[in-house]
Amino acid sequence: MIAATRSRGQGPTTRSERADATAVLIVGTLVLAAAVTVVVLRAAQTFRPDGIAWILPIDQQPIDATVRSGSSAVHGYATQALVVVPGLSPLGTGAIVLSHAVWATAALLVIGSSLFIAWSFLRGRFFATGTVRALATISWALAIGAAVVHVLDGFGRNSIVAALNPDRGPVYDTPDTWSWLPVFAVGVALGLITTAFRRGARL
Repeated sequence: MIAATRSRGQGPTTRSERADATAVLIVGTLVLAAAVTVVVLRAAQTFRPDGIAWILPIDQQPIDATVRSGSSAVHGYATQALVVVPGLSPLGTGAIVLSHAVWATAALLVIGSSLFIAWSFLRGRFFATGTVRALATISWALAIGAAVVHVLDGFGRNSIVAALNPDRGPVYDTPDTWSWLPVFAVGVALGLITTAFRRGARL
């Protein structure tokens, strides 16, 4: 009789489940604050008063540099360089702005949806419609967000290279080319889990 009157997708939670969900809520709140900080710092590091800053791959070459505000000197090899481009084209600037916006939106969606799922678990709502939608949101944010940010970053990077040297073609950084695929794969895998939760919510 009790099971018959129980809402669909709901059930009693154990002490361990409540502890896990509470931990996720606490950690998620801290991660949300950290994500906002990272978004602000990324924007401040990229959009500077003297132009747009970007890290470009360069041919490996020896360098002498100082660390810890000049307290010690090191010798090594540089494979990347930070460049600042004033007066970047509107298209290139727009691509970089959109990249930051998509990255921030995807991060906030993932964290916010994770917090919602933890809150739903605390209330005993496991295979509920809201939980399924939150999982779907995380899946789409990871998969689509990673792909869109990669495309926009590539366009912005090539616009910066064109501004520095109009005669040079596009630059492709091999590690960066594939760096988005793990995030995309996680999003796809989570989409399959979402399908299972959606089926469970219909039972």
